[in-house]
Amino acid sequence: MIIRKDVALERIFSMAILTGFVSLISARLGFVIFNLHSGLLSPLAFFAIPYFPGLSLISGVTGGSAFIYFYSIYKKIPVGRLFDLFSMSFIGVFPIGLLINILIQQGREPVIINVLFVSSIIIFFVFSKLIFPFSSKGEIKDGSLGLIFILILSFIYFTAKLFINIKSFSFLSAENIFILVVFFSSFVLILNQEIMNKYLIKK
Repeated sequence: MIIRKDVALERIFSMAILTGFVSLISARLGFVIFNLHSGLLSPLAFFAIPYFPGLSLISGVTGGSAFIYFYSIYKKIPVGRLFDLFSMSFIGVFPIGLLINILIQQGREPVIINVLFVSSIIIFFVFSKLIFPFSSKGEIKDGSLGLIFILILSFIYFTAKLFINIKSFSFLSAENIFILVVFFSSFVLILNQEIMNKYLIKK
């Protein structure tokens, strides 16, 4: 699909590097915003991630997704197909990244990381065996696969935080509100895409 649209692989590779950088900055920025008391507001502490660790997974994913959307429009690249491509790539490496984090932390990682690690393996097999075949056959619209991933990830992340810290959990915290906004926005976009897709097919 990308080749038919005359999109060079070199451009895709460059976009992957930029997306990774934007996702990292977004993850760090989200963590700082959600934890204003952490003392990371100074530029030195903000960029010194190894010395002052802290990243927001949901912020990184949404920031990278937003960058893919606007960059694709600017470069006139098929947004939906590229978004699906990057989503499947991320799903493939997601468990590996979490496993590396667990090994580095040597048992000191938060419980939620272990929950996400198990969930990411399940997500990988569900997408590769069940959802991706529908996308490759054109039975769901381009972009829906990526939106489904964000929907599932935000649901799992929110649910894990709820049940792991159920006594101190707050629905009104900035991060939890943001996760809910991402979840419902993804749900609405998926419904809109698929309803319009079915309508156009019938028409």
